[in-house]
Amino acid sequence: MDNEWYEEKNIELLGNLRNRLHRLEETDYMIAYYKGYSASGMTFEEIKEEIESLTDTIRELENRIEDEY
Repeated sequence: MDNEWYEEKNIELLGNLRNRLHRLEETDYMIAYYKGYSASGMTFEEIKEEIESLTDTIRELENRIEDEY
């Protein structure tokens, strides 16, 4: 496979990760903050951990895309 295909897949993955992070920050975080759990059943602490993990993953993928392409 060529680099363009990998670049396209990485950009698609980055978009999906950013969307997931946005949903967690904008919806699940606030619901869990007030109720103690989100609509998906995650606790407030689990959501905070997932946000942190996704943020790190996004940063790593952005750096990889920037370095490779």
